[in-house]
Amino acid sequence: MRSEEYFDRQERLRASGKVDLPLNIDTKKYLYGNISFQDVFVLSPFVLLGILITYLFYRFGILDQRMILIAFAPTFLVAVFQLNKHPIRKNLSLLQYKIFWKIKAKHRQKEFYYAKGELPMNRKKGDTRTELGISNIANGCIESSSRQLIKVFEVSSVNLSLMNELSKERVLEAYQAFINDTGEKQIQMMQVAQPVNLTNYLMWFNDQLDTDSSYAKRVLKQGYFNQIERIQKSKNMVTRKRYVVISTSMTSSDKDYMKIDTTANILKAKLEQMLSGYEKLDVKILNNDELLKFYYACIDFESAQAQGENIISKMNASADVIIGKNTAKELLNYYKNQINERFE
Repeated sequence: MRSEEYFDRQERLRASGKVDLPLNIDTKKYLYGNISFQDVFVLSPFVLLGILITYLFYRFGILDQRMILIAFAPTFLVAVFQLNKHPIRKNLSLLQYKIFWKIKAKHRQKEFYYAKGELPMNRKKGDTRTELGISNIANGCIESSSRQLIKVFEVSSVNLSLMNELSKERVLEAYQAFINDTGEKQIQMMQVAQPVNLTNYLMWFNDQLDTDSSYAKRVLKQGYFNQIERIQKSKNMVTRKRYVVISTSMTSSDKDYMKIDTTANILKAKLEQMLSGYEKLDVKILNNDELLKFYYACIDFESAQAQGENIISKMNASADVIIGKNTAKELLNYYKNQINERFE
């Protein structure tokens, strides 16, 4: 049963308009409790250093209780930072998220440039595509900066908690058979929280308010409209989607897209045939626009919810320079003044 602190944190996040995203799977092996083998590996050199210093104090004849504390002081200090975990993400140590990450954040490059066309030969200049790991989205694929073609499937889910034991066992056996029969080495399965933007739906629903002749229905619809608008503003409208990702290396051949398309169609058919009846999975291969929104949501979740369909229009803008609304107004006023002064 989840503690009361968890629910308090959920309410606090909702009040501030934030979303609690699922944490990555902790792959560490634990020796006892929260002490992992990685913690032992980090502490081992300092323990050996303390033993060595203690031995030197013994050889010089100055070993006592105070000197032992001095010898093992570095070990105690590192142990405090390493064994003290993050209050939420227990797999992160205080040493990692309070020291190492802050040092990296302070010294990392924070400004990048974007240049159209081919990726630059010198990857150390900080091109945005190099930093994000993506060079292009075309033909229903993501082209990574490491020369990989990536295909993404959106897959529906099955609620195992509502099934009886026999149905659950049948689904798990079918999934096991699918994994054994896949044959793909470069395959990844993930669950990603996706934002939902209801701007277009609210505009359509607002147009329908005045069409109903019944006053009572209009009042009910207005209340529904206000509720959806509050949810949209609080950023609580979130859905969790399941994805399957495959990839292959890019070569200079034009057959790379044909090869990954063939693999994708075969995998799509296997996923759809894995279950039958009402448990049958719906599989969709993401196109260019859907891949763009998916990648944008993975990078900047909050902005993806606010932008909605504007993500695609911004990406497909053909202008070499894109400016904001306020800057555009300032430029327009400036040129209007220039024209008026010139003709006067």
